[in-house]
Amino acid sequence: MASGREDFHRLYDRHYDALLGYFLRRSDRASAQDLTAEVFLVAWRRIDEVPRGDETLLWLYGVAANVVAHHRRSAARAARLETRLRSLGGSNDPDEPEPQVVRRSEYEEVLAAAARLRARDREILRLAAWEELPHDQIARLLGVSVAAVDQRLHRAKKRLAREYRRHEHARLPRTEEGDRR
Repeated sequence: MASGREDFHRLYDRHYDALLGYFLRRSDRASAQDLTAEVFLVAWRRIDEVPRGDETLLWLYGVAANVVAHHRRSAARAARLETRLRSLGGSNDPDEPEPQVVRRSEYEEVLAAAARLRARDREILRLAAWEELPHDQIARLLGVSVAAVDQRLHRAKKRLAREYRRHEHARLPRTEEGDRR
C-alpha cells in the first residue's frame, strides 16, 4: 500500500498542472479543479493499472476525456431540466460564471472561430495544439491510425481557417456602395 501511495503522489505532482490545463481549456476554473480531482480519484482507485513512463499522461488524458464527456452530458441534462423548470414559472436565470482563464486579446478571434467548429474538430485541435501531443499519441488516445489523425487535423485546421476568414469578412466595414473593404 505504501508503494501505491508513493506512486500516486509522484503521478499527482508530475501531471496535475497538465490535467488542470486540459480542463481549464474546456470549462471554467471551479469545474476544471473538480474535473481534475475526478481524474486523480480514478487514478488512485486504479493505481496498479496506470501505465508508467511516457504512457502515464496519455492514460490520464484518456480518463480526462471520459470525465469531461460525462460532465458535458450532465450539464446538458441539467440545462434541459432548468428549461423545463423555467417553463413552469418561478426562478430567475442564474448568474453566468465569469471567464476564469485570461486570454491574450489577439487570440480571441481564433478562439471564437474554434468555438464554432464541431466538437470533434475542436478536440483534435486542442490535443495537438494545447496539449502538444504527438500524432501517434493522439491516434492511441482516439483509437485511430496516425494517418487518420493527420487527415482529421488537416481538415480541422482548414475548417478553422475558413471559419476565421468568414467571421473576419463579416466584420469588415462596408463602403457607401455596400461593398466590403
